[in-house]
Amino acid sequence: MKLQSAFKLLLASSVAACCAVPAYAQSVDTEFTGTISSLQGGGWSNSDLGHSVTLDFAYDAASQTSSFSNGLYVISAPITSASIVGGWGSGINLEPNGPGAGTVTDTVNLNTGAVTASAFTSADAPHSGFTGNVFGLSLITDGINTTLDVVRNAFVDGTPDPRGSGNAFLSNVVSVVPGGQAPEIDPASALSALTLLLGGLAVIRGKKFAKVPTA
Repeated sequence: MKLQSAFKLLLASSVAACCAVPAYAQSVDTEFTGTISSLQGGGWSNSDLGHSVTLDFAYDAASQTSSFSNGLYVISAPITSASIVGGWGSGINLEPNGPGAGTVTDTVNLNTGAVTASAFTSADAPHSGFTGNVFGLSLITDGINTTLDVVRNAFVDGTPDPRGSGNAFLSNVVSVVPGGQAPEIDPASALSALTLLLGGLAVIRGKKFAKVPTA
């Protein structure tokens, strides 16, 4: 799964834009699976521990935005859909407020080469008098360590109900191809191939090259 869109690298004034963004939407499907390792709050059952859960979300790569400041290159794209596709609560929409309620973000430190990818969706009530449960996801990874949480917020007439709310923390998180079981390289590459490019450029930026003597 690659971030199939164009991007600009703002390293310095000497580095020009490398690609142009397509005019049409590009939906990129991303899927993660993990095992429920711990629960927090009253919104869960202890029988959920050890169960495998699969979360699927899609983002619009053609609507990405980017910024560069203090050596950090940040690129974000809106999540257009998110749901639990395997395990408990299968079919629950993780994004109750519609497109734009979630964001995928890649942050590259051009000084150290460190890359962090994250994805978040809203767990707010969709309207002031809402009664029911709202789910959200929180994913953060640096390609080595990955945290994936599912947030469950319960509401009664728009008022949060702590007894029915809580967090489920997943371990052994891996990326899979949506609709299949083939593993990806790592969660960071699943979110974006752009991070690989920027990481490489960060390394190159720190190298010194010998000048070739003229004849």
